[in-house]
Amino acid sequence: MAAKLDVGFRVFKLDTSNLETWDATPIEDEQLDLLYRRMNSMIHRVKPERTDLDMIYEIMLKLGVPLTYSVTPFSINNKTVYGVGDDCLLLVCLAEDVQPEDVEQMTEYAPAKIIISRDSFADDTAMANAYYILRDHGIELKLV
Repeated sequence: MAAKLDVGFRVFKLDTSNLETWDATPIEDEQLDLLYRRMNSMIHRVKPERTDLDMIYEIMLKLGVPLTYSVTPFSINNKTVYGVGDDCLLLVCLAEDVQPEDVEQMTEYAPAKIIISRDSFADDTAMANAYYILRDHGIELKLV
């Protein structure tokens, strides 16, 4: 019974970023394989052991959104989307295979910004379509 008790506050712990950082250590000409490994490690920048909520709270911190704002998960076309703030100030989508029709439905919540993971889009065309859909609705797109 005590495990279900909600006392109304969150506890945060300072940790490293949820995103991989580029290793800018100089390399020699004969170390091209090291360069390729570094480049390949940046394709999927979110660290695998991190959760969606880890990413959302980091996004909130980077955008200056108070951590006291509510974070509410809901579903759009079977993809989990997180609304930040009671009036849906931000929408965050880290789901896979985001399509233009998903983005179109996200606009119905009228957020100021929609944050979507670069890895969420199937290809560059889907990302470009999302940009233009959101631009037409006056909503800013941020990519993580």
